[in-house]
Amino acid sequence: MKGVFTLRALLIDMDGTLVETETRWWTCEIKVMQNHGSTWNEEDQNQAVGGPLERVIEYMAAKSNSNASEIFQEVVDCVHHSFVSDPPKLQPGWKEIFIEAKKMKIPMVLVTASNRYLADALLASSNLEEYFAFSVTSDDLPRTKPHPDPYLHACEVLKLDPKECLVFEDSNTGVTSSLGAGIPTIAVPERVLLDSRIGMKILKNLAGLNIADLKQIHQELLAEINEL
Repeated sequence: MKGVFTLRALLIDMDGTLVETETRWWTCEIKVMQNHGSTWNEEDQNQAVGGPLERVIEYMAAKSNSNASEIFQEVVDCVHHSFVSDPPKLQPGWKEIFIEAKKMKIPMVLVTASNRYLADALLASSNLEEYFAFSVTSDDLPRTKPHPDPYLHACEVLKLDPKECLVFEDSNTGVTSSLGAGIPTIAVPERVLLDSRIGMKILKNLAGLNIADLKQIHQELLAEINEL
């Protein structure tokens, strides 16, 4: 059925999209790799953007010839401490969108390739829990991004068709996940170049946008998807 879906939920990626955390991850990755007698440069960081975390840890462990479980715990603990001691700030535009969406009773869901330990820490430390209906993390499903499973799961819980949702992402990994789930997607990349894709609109940031703007973009992207 074409042209009958309206925007009923916002599905939001965490790292880089909701809050700027990439520099925190980079700092922690450098620190951990130095502790293991190795290095972590910009090329390595670009390999890591978008996750999933397990793939990044495997890459780090192989490069440093270290135990992946140790690397994982050290990196996660470092990032967790960063969230708790210095809560990340929202990317431009989000606060206004959150206030309006909450007033309009449009549910928002955090969908992240990070684990629950980190997602819960960020939401609590940044005082964002009141805005999110629930969160989907890498701990919740057998497969995380770039598979479509996290976004499909969010739609299932919401009891919504994927076309009734709008995703916000910042990486190729995340966009592959959301578009694979058939969900219109706004991309706000900072560190990576994104390929143009059907059903996705690339924006510099969300500053100045309101729910009416998001509904319009949602309809435009649905039209693209329906033409496939």
